[in-house]
Amino acid sequence: ILLLTGNWLITALLGGGFFGLFFYPGNWPIFGPTHLPVVVEGVLLSVADYTGFLYVRTGTPEYVRLIEQGSLRTFGGHTTVIAAFFAAFVSMLMFCVWWYFGKLYCTAFYYVKGERGRISMKNDVTAFGEEGFP
Repeated sequence: ILLLTGNWLITALLGGGFFGLFFYPGNWPIFGPTHLPVVVEGVLLSVADYTGFLYVRTGTPEYVRLIEQGSLRTFGGHTTVIAAFFAAFVSMLMFCVWWYFGKLYCTAFYYVKGERGRISMKNDVTAFGEEGFP
Protein backbone atom coordinates (compact mmCIF):
# COMPACT_ATOMS: atom_id res chain seq x y z
CA ILE A 1 0.00 0.00 0.00
CA LEU A 2 2.91 2.32 0.72
CA LEU A 3 4.24 1.81 -2.80
CA LEU A 4 0.85 2.64 -4.31
CA THR A 5 -0.04 5.69 -2.22
CA GLY A 6 3.30 7.00 -0.97
CA ASN A 7 1.57 8.04 2.24
CA TRP A 8 2.44 6.30 5.50
CA LEU A 9 -0.81 7.34 7.21
CA ILE A 10 -3.00 5.74 4.54
CA THR A 11 -0.76 2.68 4.74
CA ALA A 12 -1.26 2.53 8.51
CA LEU A 13 -5.03 2.85 8.24
CA LEU A 14 -5.57 0.43 5.36
CA GLY A 15 -2.72 -2.01 5.93
CA GLY A 16 -3.08 -2.19 9.69
CA GLY A 17 -6.83 -2.41 9.40
CA PHE A 18 -6.75 -5.25 6.89
CA PHE A 19 -4.14 -7.10 8.92
CA GLY A 20 -6.23 -6.88 12.08
CA LEU A 21 -9.52 -7.76 10.40
CA PHE A 22 -8.11 -10.76 8.52
CA PHE A 23 -6.06 -12.08 11.43
CA TYR A 24 -8.94 -14.12 12.86
CA PRO A 25 -10.05 -15.68 9.54
CA GLY A 26 -6.41 -16.47 8.83
CA ASN A 27 -6.18 -18.47 12.05
CA TRP A 28 -9.45 -20.30 11.48
CA PRO A 29 -7.78 -23.38 9.90
CA ILE A 30 -5.79 -23.77 13.13
CA PHE A 31 -8.55 -23.14 15.68
CA GLY A 32 -11.55 -24.32 13.64
CA PRO A 33 -11.20 -28.01 14.54
CA THR A 34 -11.64 -27.16 18.23
CA HIS A 35 -15.32 -26.45 17.45
CA LEU A 36 -15.96 -29.98 16.19
CA PRO A 37 -18.44 -32.01 18.24
CA VAL A 38 -17.36 -34.99 20.31
CA VAL A 39 -19.44 -37.31 22.51
CA VAL A 40 -17.80 -38.00 25.87
CA GLU A 41 -19.62 -40.31 28.29
CA GLY A 42 -22.92 -39.64 26.56
CA VAL A 43 -22.54 -35.84 26.62
CA LEU A 44 -22.14 -33.82 23.43
CA LEU A 45 -19.23 -31.39 23.78
CA SER A 46 -16.92 -29.47 21.52
CA VAL A 47 -13.25 -30.42 21.41
CA ALA A 48 -12.42 -27.10 23.08
CA ASP A 49 -14.82 -27.79 25.97
CA TYR A 50 -13.48 -31.30 26.42
CA THR A 51 -9.92 -29.99 26.44
CA GLY A 52 -10.98 -27.40 29.01
CA PHE A 53 -12.44 -30.10 31.24
CA LEU A 54 -9.29 -32.19 30.98
CA TYR A 55 -7.05 -29.25 31.83
CA VAL A 56 -6.56 -29.24 35.58
CA ARG A 57 -6.89 -25.71 36.89
CA THR A 58 -4.80 -24.74 39.86
CA GLY A 59 -7.23 -22.09 41.08
CA THR A 60 -9.97 -22.35 43.62
CA PRO A 61 -13.58 -23.02 42.56
CA GLU A 62 -14.43 -19.37 43.19
CA TYR A 63 -11.67 -18.32 40.80
CA VAL A 64 -12.91 -20.75 38.18
CA ARG A 65 -16.45 -19.37 38.53
CA LEU A 66 -15.14 -15.84 38.00
CA ILE A 67 -13.30 -16.95 34.87
CA GLU A 68 -16.45 -18.58 33.49
CA GLN A 69 -18.38 -15.31 33.94
CA GLY A 70 -15.97 -13.53 31.62
CA SER A 71 -16.65 -9.92 30.76
CA LEU A 72 -16.55 -10.57 27.01
CA ARG A 73 -19.94 -12.25 27.29
CA THR A 74 -21.46 -8.84 27.97
CA PHE A 75 -20.93 -7.92 24.30
CA GLY A 76 -23.85 -10.15 23.32
CA GLY A 77 -22.04 -12.80 21.33
CA HIS A 78 -20.19 -10.34 19.10
CA THR A 79 -16.82 -10.96 20.68
CA THR A 80 -15.21 -12.06 17.41
CA VAL A 81 -16.17 -8.86 15.60
CA ILE A 82 -15.11 -6.67 18.53
CA ALA A 83 -11.79 -8.52 18.85
CA ALA A 84 -11.17 -8.16 15.09
CA PHE A 85 -11.75 -4.41 15.13
CA PHE A 86 -9.64 -4.02 18.25
CA ALA A 87 -6.84 -5.96 16.53
CA ALA A 88 -7.20 -3.65 13.52
CA PHE A 89 -6.91 -0.58 15.75
CA VAL A 90 -3.85 -1.94 17.56
CA SER A 91 -2.23 -2.87 14.23
CA MET A 92 -2.72 0.69 12.95
CA LEU A 93 -1.33 2.12 16.16
CA MET A 94 1.72 -0.14 16.18
CA PHE A 95 2.45 0.66 12.53
CA CYS A 96 2.58 4.36 13.43
CA VAL A 97 4.72 3.72 16.52
CA TRP A 98 7.29 1.63 14.65
CA TRP A 99 7.28 4.06 11.71
CA TYR A 100 8.19 6.81 14.17
CA PHE A 101 10.96 4.68 15.71
CA GLY A 102 12.32 3.95 12.23
CA LYS A 103 12.25 7.63 11.31
CA LEU A 104 13.86 8.57 14.60
CA TYR A 105 16.67 6.04 14.64
CA CYS A 106 17.26 5.31 10.96
CA THR A 107 17.23 8.78 9.40
CA ALA A 108 20.46 9.37 7.54
CA PHE A 109 22.40 12.44 8.54
CA TYR A 110 25.74 13.72 7.40
CA TYR A 111 28.05 16.59 8.11
CA VAL A 112 28.48 19.27 5.47
CA LYS A 113 31.71 21.22 5.47
CA GLY A 114 30.76 24.87 5.23
CA GLU A 115 32.73 28.08 4.88
CA ARG A 116 36.18 28.35 6.53
CA GLY A 117 36.14 24.74 7.64
CA ARG A 118 33.13 25.12 9.86
CA ILE A 119 31.06 21.92 10.14
CA SER A 120 27.29 22.04 10.22
CA MET A 121 25.09 19.03 10.81
CA LYS A 122 22.20 18.31 8.48
CA ASN A 123 19.78 15.66 9.72
CA ASP A 124 16.61 16.33 7.75
CA VAL A 125 17.70 14.05 4.92
CA THR A 126 16.53 10.49 4.38
CA ALA A 127 18.05 7.73 2.30
CA PHE A 128 15.88 8.91 -0.60
CA GLY A 129 17.20 12.46 -0.62
CA GLU A 130 16.00 15.75 0.79
CA GLU A 131 12.54 15.49 -0.76
CA GLY A 132 11.84 12.13 0.90
CA PHE A 133 10.10 9.08 -0.52
CA PRO A 134 8.98 9.55 -4.13
